Amino acid sequence: MSFYCVIKTELSRKKYVIAALAEMQRKGEITNYSVSQTKDKIEVDRDGEVVTVSRTKEAANYEIGGISRPAREISDRIKQLYAYESIKDNLPLDFEISKETEEAGEIHITLKG
Repeated sequence: MSFYCVIKTELSRKKYVIAALAEMQRKGEITNYSVSQTKDKIEVDRDGEVVTVSRTKEAANYEIGGISRPAREISDRIKQLYAYESIKDNLPLDFEISKETEEAGEIHITLKG
């Protein structure tokens, strides 16, 4: 038995959500994703398990809906990669990333400045 769930997030920037999904697709963690510009909705496919990332109107944040287990796993990974992409994008000019590693789902960034 599976349950549909909706996970509310504080993710608000579409470009970082899409960057996180592109990174997940590059690493083979999801099969595909499609962006609907008119409905502000993204469908994520992970080997036939479809999860929907959509923007809520009341809080302007994204929420992730789908079958409980894949929605939770994809949500956790999107949040992690969203933070990673926003850190990379907002580094002060006098800092640069000298080393990036990922082990057991943890991303380590070493900055040089």
